[in-house]
Parts: sequence; C-alpha cells; structure tokens
Amino acid sequence: MEPSRPSSRNAIGVLILIFGLMLYAFGAAAIGDLINDWHVAIQFIYYAIAGILWIFPVRRLFLWMAQSKNRSNGGQTE
Repeated sequence: MEPSRPSSRNAIGVLILIFGLMLYAFGAAAIGDLINDWHVAIQFIYYAIAGILWIFPVRRLFLWMAQSKNRSNGGQTE
C-alpha cells in the first residue's frame, strides 16, 4: 500500500476551521459582552448554547474533508 497524499480538501478544511472558529469565538464573545448585565441564568443558557452550536458546522466540515479519503481508496474504510 502506498502512502496517501494529503488532499487539498484537508488544507482548505483546516484553514476554514481555524478562521471559522476564530470568527465564531469573537462573535460569541461580542454577544456575551452585550448580555453581560443580564441575569446569570440567561447568561449561562447563552454560553451553554454557544458552546455547543459550533459542533454542527464543524462536524459537516470534517465529513466533507473525509470524503476525499473515501474516494481515493474506492469508498472502503481502513
């Protein structure tokens, strides 16, 4: 078996991941600043939701990045 070459999807995905999560974190923090004076329970709910929401787009990004590996080995898992 020959070593697999990294696909361009991986490089693009890593860049999207780095900049996307950075933008998401800055946005969540900016909104957190706006709700700073609100009740602690509402702040907790916001931060709990904001702390979980990023998972869904990142999961889709990882699945997209993994598609290139599946195509290169005929769709078989290793």
